[in-house]
Amino acid sequence: MARVQGRPGNWGEFSAIGWANADGEIKAGVVFNGYDHPNILFHISAETLTPEFVYAFLRYPFLQLKVNRITGLIARKNKKCRRFAVHLGATLEGTMHKALANDDVCIYGLFQNDAQKWLDRLGKKYG
Repeated sequence: MARVQGRPGNWGEFSAIGWANADGEIKAGVVFNGYDHPNILFHISAETLTPEFVYAFLRYPFLQLKVNRITGLIARKNKKCRRFAVHLGATLEGTMHKALANDDVCIYGLFQNDAQKWLDRLGKKYG
């Protein structure tokens, strides 16, 4: 996943959740690191997202760790991921200019109250 993200560096302590298809091929993954209650960073890479996977990766930080927010650091050029963050309810909070070798990094915050609609809706089916 770090290879796909283009940032293989040192992740430090982290937790990861993945989703594989019936053939065992990894189709989506999320890495959580930088945990400092009430916030945790998340990095997602996915070919395909399922509602069950979305529930799993929102459940972990908000219901298990009880954080108030998760923070996504997304390359400005990664428009698909940025659209997904906004679809979830995340808010663009700022930009770290020239934070990557060839791009800026956009900072998105997803707050527990904005994620709750997904947790409620998906939790009825997968929880």
